[in-house]
Amino acid sequence: MSTPNCQVCGENRKTVVCTIPGVPWSAAYCQECHDANAHPYHIVVSNTWAVGGYDEAAGWWQSMVDDTLTHLKITREQFDKDLENETI
Repeated sequence: MSTPNCQVCGENRKTVVCTIPGVPWSAAYCQECHDANAHPYHIVVSNTWAVGGYDEAAGWWQSMVDDTLTHLKITREQFDKDLENETI
C-alpha cells in the first residue's frame, strides 16, 4: 500500500489520516503540517467562506487559518482574494 502525498503541502512524505477540526472531512497530513496546525487550503477557504468570512469565524478557526497561511507561505491578501472567488 502506498502512502499518499500530504494533502496540505503536497510533499511525498509519510502521512497519517486525521480529521479536520470542525469539518466532516479527513485528510492525509505529514508530521510537519500536523505539528504546524496547517490544513488543506481548499477546505480552509471553503469553510471560512461558508461561515461568512474570516471576521465572522470563531477564534479557534481564525487561529487555524492563520497557522495554515503561515505554514504554506500564503499571504492574507491572497487568502482574501481566494475567499472572494469562492463558490460552492
